[in-house]
Amino acid sequence: MLASDYDGLELPQSLFALLVDILSRYEIPDETRRVTLNCRDTTFYRTRKGLHPVEFQFKRDNENAPWQLVLSASFSYRNESDKSLDVEFYFHLANRWCYQPDAGAADLNHPTVLDLFFTWCAAFERNVHQQAFDDIQLTLLR
Repeated sequence: MLASDYDGLELPQSLFALLVDILSRYEIPDETRRVTLNCRDTTFYRTRKGLHPVEFQFKRDNENAPWQLVLSASFSYRNESDKSLDVEFYFHLANRWCYQPDAGAADLNHPTVLDLFFTWCAAFERNVHQQAFDDIQLTLLR
């Protein structure tokens, strides 16, 4: 159902198992090639406190191929006056880079950046296990 790596970049086993579990809750039509998984704490939009929204995007080449994690990202308000969210962390596994607005882009293969990705994954997992997201939705892109 889900590939545990993306061209040699191995996902943490616990994240892999969690994503497999979440994806298995949805009926995805065979013709679907891309999906996004959004995890939200809806009070964040009102209070600007708490968990920041998280998105994962998956793709597959055909109905028999496993899903591959293409990107993961989290979003936040850049300042108190912003009306819309902006990218906070963006990990593009397919292209092997990470982006953070105040630091710019970096190679995901760099040990420090890879540590950041694994730390981000661990925080996400912890929040899911604590049922901190009250809105988890899968969107079919095509």
